[in-house]
Amino acid sequence: MMWFRPELRVLFVCTANVCRSPLAEAMLRHRLRAMGLGRRVQVRSAGTRVGQRGRRPDPRVVKVAGEAGVSLGRIRAAPLVPDMLANSDYVLVMDRGHLSDITVLMGDAPVPESVRLLGEYVSAETAEADIADPYFGHLEGFVEVFSQIDRALDGLVPDLQQRLRGSGLAL
Repeated sequence: MMWFRPELRVLFVCTANVCRSPLAEAMLRHRLRAMGLGRRVQVRSAGTRVGQRGRRPDPRVVKVAGEAGVSLGRIRAAPLVPDMLANSDYVLVMDRGHLSDITVLMGDAPVPESVRLLGEYVSAETAEADIADPYFGHLEGFVEVFSQIDRALDGLVPDLQQRLRGSGLAL
């Protein structure tokens, strides 16, 4: 087996790592594979308050993603730890609460500059940049979250491509 070292590392963060961040992880992986960039970018997700490590994504998010041809496959809930932040080029959180959680997690250490709201790729207005947690709602909320993440990825992917071009290797 041949091992590849990714040129970029993207980490998505939400609360329990069973809805928004695993969906974003799967959606970005899907796009990157379709573009032939799947091996150049490592995509992971984690949660700030994971109740059950190794838990599968919520069935509603699996359903919404599946209807769009996106598989959450082997993604399982994992707790966010400081090393994940330090070893990621992009740390994209779903809402302002996660920014606060990361500040607490880091303690006296500075929050890495790579940390930002995923929704900022759609709107520079912080209030609009939050991607709300659909967990306690109905399926429609998961559809809306899929749409929000999809729009954010429309802004993120060109940024990743530009960074990869800057690495000196052809796309």
